[in-house]
Amino acid sequence: MTDLPDAVKKYYVALKKLEDGRFCGVHRLLYHWTLHIGIDEIGYEDRYCYPELDQALIGLAGYTGEGDPPGSWNRHPVSGRRRNIQTGEEWIDP
Repeated sequence: MTDLPDAVKKYYVALKKLEDGRFCGVHRLLYHWTLHIGIDEIGYEDRYCYPELDQALIGLAGYTGEGDPPGSWNRHPVSGRRRNIQTGEEWIDP
């Protein structure tokens, strides 16, 4: 797939295509923002949660497709990791 359908794009405030061909985007949830990684017509592969839009956009802009994205993400649901964005402390909370 070279592009995402408009029916998928409309749910994202920002999107980008990684060098490996995967799509990433910032999506609003009820109380926070998420960076979705590996977006396709069915869903996404992974996500990181951010309390503020500006931090999610920093994560999207700086994400290369490897490791954790930059910015002040505070939750990675796939691994159960949580992070205090003020102290940098991380813990697992499945």
